[in-house]
Amino acid sequence: MPGLDKQKDNKHLHDLERRSREGLFICNGCKEIGFGNCYKCPWVWFCDYVLHVGCISEGHTPLSNSLFKNCEFQFYQTNPSTVAPACHICALDIQGRMYRCSKGKYSLHPYCATLQTTFSLRDSDMKIKLRRGTKLNFFKSKCLKCDRKNRSSNDVQCLSYVSSDGNLCYHVACMKEACRDNWNKGYFRPGSETNGQSKFLALQNLAPKEVLSSVGQTSEVSLITFLKLVVYAILGEPFDLIAPLFQFSQN
Repeated sequence: MPGLDKQKDNKHLHDLERRSREGLFICNGCKEIGFGNCYKCPWVWFCDYVLHVGCISEGHTPLSNSLFKNCEFQFYQTNPSTVAPACHICALDIQGRMYRCSKGKYSLHPYCATLQTTFSLRDSDMKIKLRRGTKLNFFKSKCLKCDRKNRSSNDVQCLSYVSSDGNLCYHVACMKEACRDNWNKGYFRPGSETNGQSKFLALQNLAPKEVLSSVGQTSEVSLITFLKLVVYAILGEPFDLIAPLFQFSQN
């Protein structure tokens, strides 16, 4: 079952070992980004097979999620439906392993299914919550990445991380895409430059509509803290690799 040091996966020849991997990876099970703890093939010189811990094929028990009342989710290695589903948390297409509720109404990426609904860090007073906007209760602010309040795909609405006061908002899908984009540009890679210019460009890519020039002002510190919380909530607190990104504006 997930959590053991070694695991078998029925889609791969070799036993997989649990490791902590620096940098982002693309999971071979769900095809989504991941960071840190994973199951990886030990034959690294010719095989790069890697899975999220939650995407291993064996040992899954039914999953519940507080965002979806009275639903029990079952793990599937392939889509059990004839229709290609979208994830009911990030609204992006599901291209591999997935959870589907017993009623057939909701589908989730395995990684999205484990996102914390409330997230904070010990060094911050701010909390963020994973929320769904409704027609009667849209968020106060637009997403810091796409500058929209609502993002949806095939009538599936993307959920957002929202600050406690409701003034800052970030779609889960937008942060996934921004993290992958930063990775492709070299900002989230082990050994990448950590000078002021590269940090500024990485932050600007996370919040392109914001002006990050008033270093040290309260509004900027709140913005940087919020971005840090959302990145950590989705990537799993990649301290050593990304922590320096959120430090220079607070000195």
